Amino acid sequence: MELELNTPNAPIMPSPIPQRKPPAWKRTAAWLFYRGRVALRFDTALWRAAIVGLWAVFGTVLVITALGMPTGIGMLFDAAAAVLLGTLAMGLAGVAAAYVLSLCYVPLPRLTTGVLAFTGAAVWFIADKASLGDWMSFALAVILAGIGLAGGLFVGLLAHRRVSVIVKLALVVVITLTGLSFDRWPMNVYGDVPADAQVVSEEPAVAQLGAEDPSAAGPYPVQAFTYGSGTDSKREDFASGASLTTKTVDASSYISRWKWVRSLFWGFDETKLPVNGRVWMPEGQGPFPLVLIVHGNHLMEQFSDDGYAYLGEMLASRGYIAVSVDENFLNYSFWGNIPNNDMKVRAWMLLKHLQQIQAFSAQAGSPFYHKVDLRQVALIGHSRGGQAVAMAADRSKWFAEDKTLAGLDQIRIQAVIAIAPTDTLVDKKKAELKDTYYMSLQGASDGDVDTFGGERQYIRSRFTPGSDRFKTTLYIGEANHSRFNTSWGTMDDSLPGGLLLRKNEMMDAGDQRQVAKVYVSAFLETALQGSKQYKPLFRDFRVGEAWLPTATYLNRYEDGSFVPLARIDGDYDKAKLDNGVTASAERLQWSEAAAEDRDGNDKGTRGAVLQWKQGDGSYTLLLPETVDALHGGSPASGQELVFNMTNLERELPGFEEASASGKGGISGIPLPKVDIELESRNGASVRLPLSEFKAVTPLPYTHFTLFPWMEKRIKNGKYKQPTEPVFQTYGLPFEAFRSSGSQFDPARLSRITFYFTSDQGKVMLDDIGIADAR
Repeated sequence: MELELNTPNAPIMPSPIPQRKPPAWKRTAAWLFYRGRVALRFDTALWRAAIVGLWAVFGTVLVITALGMPTGIGMLFDAAAAVLLGTLAMGLAGVAAAYVLSLCYVPLPRLTTGVLAFTGAAVWFIADKASLGDWMSFALAVILAGIGLAGGLFVGLLAHRRVSVIVKLALVVVITLTGLSFDRWPMNVYGDVPADAQVVSEEPAVAQLGAEDPSAAGPYPVQAFTYGSGTDSKREDFASGASLTTKTVDASSYISRWKWVRSLFWGFDETKLPVNGRVWMPEGQGPFPLVLIVHGNHLMEQFSDDGYAYLGEMLASRGYIAVSVDENFLNYSFWGNIPNNDMKVRAWMLLKHLQQIQAFSAQAGSPFYHKVDLRQVALIGHSRGGQAVAMAADRSKWFAEDKTLAGLDQIRIQAVIAIAPTDTLVDKKKAELKDTYYMSLQGASDGDVDTFGGERQYIRSRFTPGSDRFKTTLYIGEANHSRFNTSWGTMDDSLPGGLLLRKNEMMDAGDQRQVAKVYVSAFLETALQGSKQYKPLFRDFRVGEAWLPTATYLNRYEDGSFVPLARIDGDYDKAKLDNGVTASAERLQWSEAAAEDRDGNDKGTRGAVLQWKQGDGSYTLLLPETVDALHGGSPASGQELVFNMTNLERELPGFEEASASGKGGISGIPLPKVDIELESRNGASVRLPLSEFKAVTPLPYTHFTLFPWMEKRIKNGKYKQPTEPVFQTYGLPFEAFRSSGSQFDPARLSRITFYFTSDQGKVMLDDIGIADAR
C-alpha cells in the first residue's frame, strides 16, 4: 500500500540563508489543511463503488423505515425526505470520519470506512428503535452494512478494466448461487415440527350441521353511511361526507398526555374527540340488533376503521345494524407516541357511541329512528379493541362515577367477541363478565399479540347455573394478527421489523377472514337472534367444516348447564375437588399447577398436571352420591362428560435442547392416547378410547421469523416458544357409554378414570364436569 509523508515530496536544495520557521499556528493550520487534502487518497474507484453499495442499502432501509413511521403527508414525501436527510447525514459523517482517520495517519480507504461505520451505526439505531432487541439490532447492522460493502465492491470489480472476464464470470456465478441457495443453508433451515403436531386424520366422521352457511349474505339489502363530528380534516367521510353530525366528547378527565404533534395531525385534542362511525344497516322496518366493531392499536396515520367492511356488510345483510367505530386518534404514532390511559378511553368511547346511537334512535328523520333494538347489543373488538369491548361490558369497574355516561342502563350488552385481544391490567383491574355471551378468536401465528389473552377472559367469564348462555374460544393454528383487518396488510409488525416475520406458513388472508365471518355470524345468530342451530359449532368446529378453510382448530366451550366436578382452582389440596369429588392417581406423576401461556405467565386458572412414562398411568375421580342430584343425568337428558385438556410436551425433559437444535421438539413422542372409563353405582363400567369421540388435538407449532437463528433472539426473545398450551374441550355423550354397556347407569355415576396408554407424555386437565350435550 502507498505510504504517506508529512510534506509533499520535493528535492532538498542547499540554502545559504537559513529560513525562519513560520509561527506554530501557521504550521498547524498548514498540516490540518494538508491532512484534509490527502484524506481521500486511498478511496480509489473500487472503494467509491463500495460507498455506492452502502448508500443503496442504507437508502433502502430508510425508505422501509419511513413507511413504518408515516408523517401523514404522503408516502412519497416520507420516503424522499428520509433518503435526502439520510444521504446528507451519511456524507457529512463519512467526510468527518475520513478527516479524523487522516489526522491519525490510518492507512485505509477513509471515506469508505467512515461511511461503513455510519451505515452500521444507523441501521443499529433504527433496529433498536423498532424494538427488535439488542442482539438482533447488532446482527442486522453487521449483516446489512456487510451486504452493502460487498455489493458495491462486486459491482466495482465488474466495472474494473483490469479484472479479467473469467474472474468476473466467476464472481457472478458465486454471487448468484449464494443468493439462490441462501435460504437452504443449514443455519437458515427450520427443522421439522414434532410428528405429534401433524394434522390427525384418524377421527370419527362427524355429521355436518343441517343449516345454511352463516357467512353467506342474508336477505336484506344494505345501506352504508357514516356519522361524524364534522371537523375531521383527514377523512371526508366523517366531515362533509357524514350523513349525521355528532357532538365531540371531552376525555380530558382520563387523558393527561396528548402531544402537540397529535393535535397538529388531527386538528383537535383530548377535549374534543370526535364520535365517528361507519354504518352498515339493513333496509327494513326493524328493530334490528346493534353490533359495534372496534379496531385495535395500529399506526394512527394508517386508518383502521374501514378494515371490517367485510363483517359489517355481511352482518347487515343478515339483519344487524353494524357500526365500525373510529378510534384511530388513540392509536400509536412514531411522532406522537400514544395517549396515556388509552385502554380505558377506548372502552369509554364505545360507551359514548352507544349513547349517540341511543339518541339517534329517538330522533325522527334519523336513519336509526325506531330501527335499533338496544336490548340486543353485541360488541366486537380486535387487539386492544378486544380488551376494550370486555371493559365496556363490565363498565362499572372503571366508569361507575362518570356522570357523562347516563342512560346506559337502558342498553343491554348481551354478547362480546374478542379477536386476538390484549388482556392487561387497567387501574389494577380486569374485566369479569357475568351472564354475557363471550367468544374469542386467536391465531397461533400471531406475531403481535402472541399469547392467547382471550383465554384469560374466557376463564374470568361466569354464568348463573342453568343459564343457556355460553363462552367459547377458537384457536386457529395458521392465522395471524393483522389479516382480520383488511387495512392492516399481512404483517404483524410495522416496518422495518415486519419484514423479518415469516408469512409462508400462514393461511390466506381471505381464508382467515372467512373463519371470522363464519364464527362471528353464527355466534351472533345464537346470542342475539335466539337461534340454536349453530350452537354445536362452538363445541366442535368439525360440524361446520364445509364452511371453513382447512386449518388447525381448537375449540373451548362452556355454558350454564355445566356442573363442575374438578375445577382444580380450590384449596390447593389436589385430592379434594368440587362438590365433594375426590381424586387419585396411579403410576404417573401428579401435581397441580397454574396454566401458563407461551411466555410462562399465569392464565388465571390451575389444572391437574399428569406425566407418565410406562404407558399405563391413570387419574381417577370418585363421585359421592350427592352429585347425582346436581346433574340428574339420564340417557334421555342428553348429557355428556366434559373435560378440557392441553398437551404439555414442551415441559418434558429434553424438549428445550431439541427445540434449540432446530428440530422443534422431541422426535418420537406420540400424541397422548387416552381411554375414559365410567362406572355407575351398580358396579357396571364402560371403557372407551377418546379417539372414538375426537382425537387428541395437536398443538400448532409456529415459526415466527424468517430464519431459525432469529427466532429466540428477535425482540429479546418474544418468540422463544414455538407453541402455547391451549385447552381443547372434549364432550363424551353418556349415551355412547350406555349403549356399550347395558347395565351402565349414567344417572348414578360413581367413578371417572382417565387411562394414559401412550409410551410417555404430559398433559393438563381442567374443568371436568357434566353438561347438556345439546
